Amino acid sequence: MHEIELATRVLNTVRQIATEHGARVLEVNLRVGEINEPNSLQLWLNKLGGDEFNSTKFNISRVPITIKCRCGYVGNASSIDTHIPEPELGIPCPKCGGHELSLTSGQELEIVDVKLEKKEVRECRTKKSR
Repeated sequence: MHEIELATRVLNTVRQIATEHGARVLEVNLRVGEINEPNSLQLWLNKLGGDEFNSTKFNISRVPITIKCRCGYVGNASSIDTHIPEPELGIPCPKCGGHELSLTSGQELEIVDVKLEKKEVRECRTKKSR
């Protein structure tokens, strides 16, 4: 359930950006690697965001899992069990059959941009009586 932790980190960062600019968040664009379970992350962003982010749109651009082997093979790894830690990917290289694979993409979690709307500041002045 590391998606909860990731969602919390994203929300805290976005909240800090909004606070620094005195604004509310309209939209957040993210790049999320498949290992970070983009669908679950989306769910947790919406659940944990609560009222503060209820009108915020979270757009997720998925980054596929790609692997590289010592033999030089580089390719997609859509069949990888995403719950297996990196050094133990658990699948053989399709080219050489070896197990010396490393991830080259698929672990990303990046806030690409945040669209804000300035909060209206209403000034309340009272008339002075003479």
